[in-house]
Formats: sequence, structure tokens, C-alpha cells
Amino acid sequence: MRKLMLILGMVFCFAFTARATHQRAAEITYTWLGGNAYEFTLTCYTYTPSPAGLQRDSLLVQWGDGNEEYIPRVVMQNLGDDYTLNVYKQIHNFSSSGAYTISMEDANRNFGVINVPNSVMVPMHIETELVINPFLGYNNSVQLLNAPVDKGCVGKLYLHNPSAYDPDGDSLSYKLINCKGLDGMDIPGYSFPEASHSFEIDPVTGELRWENPLLQGEYNVAFMVEEWRHGVKVGSVIRDMQILISACSNNLPEIQCDDFYCLVAGEQLGFVISASDPDGNQVTLTASGAPFEVAVSPAVLNPETAIGLNPQMEFVWNTSYAHIRNTPYQVVIHAKDDDTPVSLTNVKTVTINVMAPKIQGLTAEVHGHDATLSWMPYPCPNAVALLVYRKAGCDGYEPDPCETGIREGYQLLTTLNNVAATSYTDLDLPQGMAYEYRVLAQFPDGALSIVSDAACVMLKNDSPLMTHVTNDSIDLVSGHVVTCWAKPKEIDEQYVAPFSYSLTRILNGETSVVYEGADTTFLDANIDLSEANTLVYKVEMRDAHQLLMGESATASAVMLSVNGFNEEANLSWTEAVPWLVDSTQVYKEEDGRFVYVASVTTMEYTDTEVESDETYRYYVRTFGHYTIEGVLHPLVNYSAIKTVRIGHEEPTEEFSYTLPNVITPNGDGFNDVFEPKVTGLSLITGAKTVIFNRWGNILFDTDDPLIQWNGKSKQTKMDCPPGTYFYVTDITFVGVTGEESLHLQGSITIVK
Repeated sequence: MRKLMLILGMVFCFAFTARATHQRAAEITYTWLGGNAYEFTLTCYTYTPSPAGLQRDSLLVQWGDGNEEYIPRVVMQNLGDDYTLNVYKQIHNFSSSGAYTISMEDANRNFGVINVPNSVMVPMHIETELVINPFLGYNNSVQLLNAPVDKGCVGKLYLHNPSAYDPDGDSLSYKLINCKGLDGMDIPGYSFPEASHSFEIDPVTGELRWENPLLQGEYNVAFMVEEWRHGVKVGSVIRDMQILISACSNNLPEIQCDDFYCLVAGEQLGFVISASDPDGNQVTLTASGAPFEVAVSPAVLNPETAIGLNPQMEFVWNTSYAHIRNTPYQVVIHAKDDDTPVSLTNVKTVTINVMAPKIQGLTAEVHGHDATLSWMPYPCPNAVALLVYRKAGCDGYEPDPCETGIREGYQLLTTLNNVAATSYTDLDLPQGMAYEYRVLAQFPDGALSIVSDAACVMLKNDSPLMTHVTNDSIDLVSGHVVTCWAKPKEIDEQYVAPFSYSLTRILNGETSVVYEGADTTFLDANIDLSEANTLVYKVEMRDAHQLLMGESATASAVMLSVNGFNEEANLSWTEAVPWLVDSTQVYKEEDGRFVYVASVTTMEYTDTEVESDETYRYYVRTFGHYTIEGVLHPLVNYSAIKTVRIGHEEPTEEFSYTLPNVITPNGDGFNDVFEPKVTGLSLITGAKTVIFNRWGNILFDTDDPLIQWNGKSKQTKMDCPPGTYFYVTDITFVGVTGEESLHLQGSITIVK
């Protein structure tokens, strides 16, 4: 019935010819009132001379929940230049959470729109998406501050920016879409306006750029503004707008000011905006954007509107901590000339980044094998966490003037939810290393502060240092393990020579002392590295009176895993060691000897120079170093030799099994457990996963192919602290040629 009435209405409209048509542009926005109640605003721009506008004191809106309602007009304002602003408002309550599409269809689209076939018979349909999700928090839609009333000329650049403002500080993206007609379907035969160069919208700034119109006439275009929060879409607004193109010789006015500014919250930003016109026309200069809309200390323009041949205005913003957010602010500047018969408008987008201040006064002191960090209280009350980072070595980089966050190469040690904290102790550090620390503040939307200055420490070299846990390079096939360690350089005078060492091996979770003596090397010939799942060593040092002088950090062997399928050999390896690993070389057997094939800085490599149904052998060797002087470098360690047969074809039902490298078990329902992404689960015939710490102690094991580790130790039932852990997973599954196996091993980082 509704569709029939709409069609009859369009026929009725057509009988009145173009004089009765009026709808030029429209959008729907909303404001959250509390609970599931929202106030909706339908904004329409109509053709002023049309008598239809006077009659439309209400419009029908579909709420997307099965209900519809005529909502009343509360504003009708003549904007001049044959544009009338019409604003309709209504409050609506939704019964539950969910995704709703709120829409309006109006039969009175203008007659003669060039890129909408038979436009007078095609209704205008606009819609807005509302997502009510308690886990994402309440949401207000984006507000479009700039009216779509600017006109253009043939052969001249046309610009429009909606000056979108999101009250919640969500990230915004923009995209062109087809104009919609009956029942929200794309209009048949619709096309974007023809251009001599391009017709596009900037996905970041929202600037609609038409370079350049070819034919005079009326055009309709539509674009969608999408809101994103923590990478999740939380809503969208569509603007359908008309553009009038005429023939003229006018040129765009010009705007003078910088494109980008950054400042620390609490500072004042001030700059001058000016404009001029190449044709000598008078220019009206205005600006809009989020800085003028914020509730606390909004920006001001002096004057608010500047008019003249060379108008100027000053932008002043006294920023506060409340203005800190993850996405930059935008100010859209408009310069409109007064030429006749068509005035043209230029648009310039200025981006402003309000940064959180850095944490001040960071220091670090060494106490034994611990480092205690201290800093001054952080002044921003809206911060939600402090993040403590560490890296081996000290480069002390200075962030760029507009840089926030931290650069690659740092490890997140802990997240302090108490933002009043002023200290943190990093326990049980490997000796003989230099470390650099940095601290950041984090805000509710994910914004990060400027990084703190670096604090560096150097741990004493007063205990032995493990340097090698390597496959015997003289006899790689044997799988025997050569272990080496370095004598400490800073021995306390209380200890009496001669000194001795005790080497402990942790093989697949079983601990045993394998060497006692004065040497600093040991060949462990009782094991085969190629058959080990986990292999870790540490060494203790004692004096002549058997007093314990210290012990090394644990160091693992290089554990290589190779899987072959679909003409690829996929290599991955782990190495949990107290030194820095700089690079890894990959070797492959060809014609009975191993040859170098690649050097990588990651812990994986894919060899595509293989053939199905063929067998290949590989090993890797890693290169590393300590960050103190006087220790042999590079430290070269070999893996065992691994053999792989390359599968010929994929099974009828696709099988894949991949594991993540990070989990965040904080109870928010996202990434809380260590679990695989798997297809072909029914093909799995067996599974075994073991998770262990850097000392080789087993924390969790399961036969469940979905694993579901929540970051707790099975012995203590307590949460494991943030850091890096290691896993070994073996899967058997049904392939095309029968039962096949998959061996995975790697590291998993817990972040809190």
C-alpha cells in the first residue's frame, strides 16, 4: 500500500511540472538522550520558489524497527539564492540493542536532474545507520555543519566539504555512493557527474572535489560518512545533495593559511586566515568545524565573519586536557566571492592535532637484577592507563615535533590502570645488558601521549652470560647441542678463585644438571635437537668455597618448524634468549649440500622454489649480540635440520589452522583466549598443545584443537603476567592422500 501511494504521489507531482518539485538535499542525524532514546533531526534543503515547500510541515520517517512516524517541521528558514532550510525533529525510543536503518523517502525530487534519468519520477531516499551496542558505548551521529548550497561553473573546480563533526570523537571516513530512490535501491541509470579530470571525495577529510564540470545543469550526488570506534563501525549518515552548474567566467577565491597545526593540550593555538579573489571580487570568509563545537573552551574567530577584498580573521583556541583525542580536529574554511550571476566558493581544510603531554621526570635505578622506574605524577585526569615500555640497548631517540606513541622495537612491559602511579619495578633482568625505558599515557579512545624521555640502565656483568645454545655446526646431522657461556667481567672481590660452573638443561619440561666444571663450553651429545620440542639451558657460577656467585638468564635453542603444501615450504622458528637477535640466515639442501637462500629479520620465511611431492631439508642460523662491550659478537646459533615433503594438492574440504601471536585476557570479550583460526575442523583427528614460559616450565597443555587458553597457569590457577610465552602445537588431519600432520611452534605475548 505504501509503495502504491508513493507512486500515485509521484504521478501527482509530475502533473504540477517542475514548479511543484523542490527537494534539493537532505540528511538525517541523531543525538543520544539516554537509554535507547534518541532525538532525530531530518535536515532538508528545498527550492524556495516551489509551493510544495510550504505544504510539507511534516515528513514520514521509517525508524528501522518496524515503526514509522510523521515528524514535525520546527525550522523553516530562507537561506537566499533559492535555498530554504527545513528542519524536522522527533524523539524515538528503541526497544532493544541492535542495528537500525532510519530512512526518509520524498517524492518531490527536482525535475531535470542531468545524472538522474527522469528525475521528477524518482523519489529522494536518504538513510542513517544507528548501532545500539552496550559494549561499544552510546553514540551520537556525526553532525554536518556545512550546508550543501554552493554552486559551480563549467570548467571550474567545484569543492564541497560537509565539515563533519563527531561529538564522541570517533574516527570518520567518507565515500561516494549512488543516489538512492524507491525503497532505498540505487537509482537505475544513475551515474556520477562527468568531469574533465576527476570526481572524487577524500576518504579522510571529506572534501568532495569535482575537477571540472563539463555541462551546465542540475546534478545530484550522495556520499556516506561512516563512524569508527576501536576499528568497529558504529554508525553512518548519508547526504544526498544537488549541485547547480552554470556557464560563467568567474574564478575561485584563494585562501591563505597553513594546512596543519599540532600542539600540546593546555597550549594556545592562534593563526591568521586570509582570502583574496583573482577577479577582484569581494570575499566572505567563514569557518566551521569541531573546535568551535566542543563543550569545554571552544575555539573562537575574530571576527566570526570577515568580508572585503582581502578579508582576514584570527583563529584562537585555548586547548585543555579535555580536547585530547585519537583523531585530529578539522576546521573547514569557506571563502565565497560575490560575483554575478554565479558566486563561487573555495574550501580549505585545516587539520589540528591536540596531543597529550609527555610524562616528565622519568628515571631508572638498578638494584641487583631489578630496575626501578620513577616519574612525576601525570597531570591529565582523563587518562585511563600508563604504558611502560622497554628495549635492549639505548638509542635515546627524540620524537618528531608532532609525534605521539612509541616507535617500533619496544616491548610493552605492563599497563598500569592506576594513572596516579609514579613508579614501576622491572624484575629479574638478564645481566650484562643495557636497557632503555619509556612511559606513555593512554586515553579512552586509544589516544597516546607524547613519549617520555628515555631512561637507561646498564646491569652489572657480574654473572655468567649464556652465548650459545646451538646445533653442532661441525656435525649438523647429529643434532647434538653445543652450549657456551662467558665469564663475568665484574667479579666481587669477596669471591675466591678457582671458579666453577653448573649447567642445567630443561628438555621438554624435564630439568637435569648436565655439566659441572671449570670450562665455559659443553657439548650435550645425549640429545637430538631435531626431536626436542623445547630445549633451554642456564648456568650457575660458584667460587672455591662453593658460594653461589650468580646465574645466567635462560637461553633456548633455535627451534625450527617447516610445513610444506601447495608448492610452498613455510619455515618458522623461535629463540628465547637474553641477547638481541639481529637476523637469521636460511639454508636449503641442494644436490647433497646446503646452500644459503635468504637472510631475514623476522622469525619466518616462505620458500616458493619447491615442487609438490618432493622432499626438502632446511636449517637456519641466527646472528645476535649483547648490548655491552667485551662479549663475543656476533653470536651465531644453528637450528636442527628439518625435513619436509611438499603436499601435492589441497583436500576436498579446505583445511587451514593458524594461531595468533598476541592475546589480551582482560574480560572484554575480544581476544581473551589463545585459539586458532581454523577451517575444516571436522578433518582434525588429533591435537596436542603445550604452552610454557622462558624457563621451559609447562603452564598449560590440552588435547583440544581449539586450545582456549585464557592466560592462566594450570598449576597456580593465577593469571600469567604480561610477557612472552611459547607454544608447541601438533595437529593431525585427514588430507587427500590420507592422514597428514601439522607442527606449529612459536611465541604468544600476553598484553594487559
